Amino acid sequence: MKIQSRPIVLKFILLLMLHVVSLIFLSANAHASSAAVFKAEQASRIIMLTGFTRPRVTMTLVSEESAVCTKVYADVGDTIVDSGKFAELDPTFIKLEIAQLQADLKRLRSDLTYYDKEAKRYTKLVKQNTASQSELDLHIRNFESAEALLRSTQLKLNVDREHLRRYTLRGPGGWRVIKRYIEPGEWVNKGEKVAELGNFKTLLVPYALTIPELKKIRNSKNIKLNLPDISLEVPAELERISPDFDPDTRKVEVDLEIRKGKFGFRGGLRAELEIKMPDPGGAIVIPKSALLKAYDDTFLVRPDGVRVKVLVLGDTADGKVRVSSRAVKAGEEFLTKP
Repeated sequence: MKIQSRPIVLKFILLLMLHVVSLIFLSANAHASSAAVFKAEQASRIIMLTGFTRPRVTMTLVSEESAVCTKVYADVGDTIVDSGKFAELDPTFIKLEIAQLQADLKRLRSDLTYYDKEAKRYTKLVKQNTASQSELDLHIRNFESAEALLRSTQLKLNVDREHLRRYTLRGPGGWRVIKRYIEPGEWVNKGEKVAELGNFKTLLVPYALTIPELKKIRNSKNIKLNLPDISLEVPAELERISPDFDPDTRKVEVDLEIRKGKFGFRGGLRAELEIKMPDPGGAIVIPKSALLKAYDDTFLVRPDGVRVKVLVLGDTADGKVRVSSRAVKAGEEFLTKP
């Protein structure tokens, strides 16, 4: 009986051990599946670009007449008034010409009235056979000549009045003077530059972007520019995109527009643009607690207990860790505290 019972006892012990091992394995799996997990995030790098503010549009104000400058209404930095007046040229001679043409018009209207009456009177006399046809033709010709001369003189008067209007040099209202080239008492020639004006109601900031950076900016709904010179952050919008690119830098030129901001709009302010781009090396960001160290190696642990060896690259600003591994991709789950 003792010899026969020994195999049975051994078999019973073996089954008991297998049952205990399975319970331990199931308990470990249940614990792993209930443990906290996280999803690996794609690491990013901040690209800082610097530009300088400039006026949206600039223009050169040019004199259309030649005369002596008598008044200048705005200096460098001043804003052009709503009427647009910037400077005045001496209109003495053009006013004398206008006065002469007005006197000629008055005389020609009197002559036209006289020739009209004479033509009508000779028309009646010709019908009564008391005047010759040639005399009537002469008065009609005089009337038509006076009428043509009246129209020509009126046209010259209109031209001179337009010249007189241009003796007041005007720019767009609300624009500011960047440079001023004339002074009162100075002779100004036709076609000469008198001022440089700029539209500072909105500002533009030029940048050169790569195609991925441009795509990132176009998809952004909240672009911010930091103005370190005045310690201010302002909203901006993508205004212009060049259809071409620079073959040397392989970048596209773009302009960001600043429309609002509690500061004096001017050119030359530094504007810093931060662009958050994916890490080119494929690194990911994880919590520090997810790292498992064994000897000289570091691992991440999947929910099923599988270890993945990673290379630690460094800490991030928010207290996490950047790691790299060919076996790890963004979006995969790992144990938070293995």
